[in-house]
Amino acid sequence: MQKSFKVPILATFIIMALFVFQSFVILNLSQKDETSKNLFGLIKHEKRIRTLFLGNESMPSSLIYKYAIYDQNFTPIVSNLTMKPKDFKFVVLEQNGFLFYKSFFVKDKQPYYIVIAQEQSHKKMLFLTALMLTLILTAVSFILYVSYLGSVKPYKDVQKYMNNFFNDAMHELKTPLGVAGINLEMLGLENKYTNRIKNALKQMQITYEDVEYFIKRGYIKFPKERLDLGMYALERVRFLRSVAGAKHIKLITDIKDGVFVLISKLAAQRIIDNTITNAIKYSPQDTQIFINLAQNSDTAVLSVQDFGEGIKDTKRIWKRYEREDEVQGGFGLGLNIVSEICKKNDIAYDVKSVPGEGSTFFYTFKILKDVS
Repeated sequence: MQKSFKVPILATFIIMALFVFQSFVILNLSQKDETSKNLFGLIKHEKRIRTLFLGNESMPSSLIYKYAIYDQNFTPIVSNLTMKPKDFKFVVLEQNGFLFYKSFFVKDKQPYYIVIAQEQSHKKMLFLTALMLTLILTAVSFILYVSYLGSVKPYKDVQKYMNNFFNDAMHELKTPLGVAGINLEMLGLENKYTNRIKNALKQMQITYEDVEYFIKRGYIKFPKERLDLGMYALERVRFLRSVAGAKHIKLITDIKDGVFVLISKLAAQRIIDNTITNAIKYSPQDTQIFINLAQNSDTAVLSVQDFGEGIKDTKRIWKRYEREDEVQGGFGLGLNIVSEICKKNDIAYDVKSVPGEGSTFFYTFKILKDVS
């Protein structure tokens, strides 16, 4: 999708550059044409002033044109110029928004100079500039809209379709999972086979909750609450202990009581469940996983340490649909969801790992101060 979108963007910039260049040429030609018309008017008015001066007639006033008549030493004889030229070494001069035209004539064998001036109006130029900018913006907007329809919209339509599909699929899975769990409890049997079924149902439940959270996170707000992180972490450890027991893995806890944080219970569950289930998934049998919660002055650090395979790329695992081991099952959503939750809740997260020795995940929460 990104590659297909780059081509329309590049084409847009090329067309935009062509429009700008063409607009510059048009404006330049328009300005030259306006100057030529003004110069023609100055020459025409100069002839009229010269004729009246030669005939010793009174000089007319004009709202458009200003004039001055000088002797051979450029001493003004008559003048109503509001802007004077900086010197007289010109025939046509543009200066400070004025257009000047100078000519020479003789009266009674005495040389005279006449200077006609007109203030140049930029209204037409401003209008043309605004018109060109409007056309450019309209063209660019149209091209970007067409590009959006051709590149982005199909992608969003597919994404919306997939979200609806997963939403419906998750809804259909929720009832069978609940029914299976309830009926398993009603059987009242406790053996290795029923334990395997229970653990499989728990893993399916965690996967279901991950996908459900991933779908709903964009349009449903999960309200934050004052949560005892230690108590809740112990609750989730008890839930996952049987899953770890299937691989003869011991979950060892060292969790401080009375650590309160501001977070939604669902978000905390996703962090704890995903981190511990990942540790179980990538740990060999007959090992241990340490879950610790320590409190500092203003923060609390939740850590989960395993002695499994370790992680080669500790940055890649937080990306969506990425898994360290492709052989293991899963969608690659868990840790991506965790990283999103951490960013939204201002939780610092990190992982330290040594391949072949194990990994430790760290989550640093801001402690909710007791205002009572």
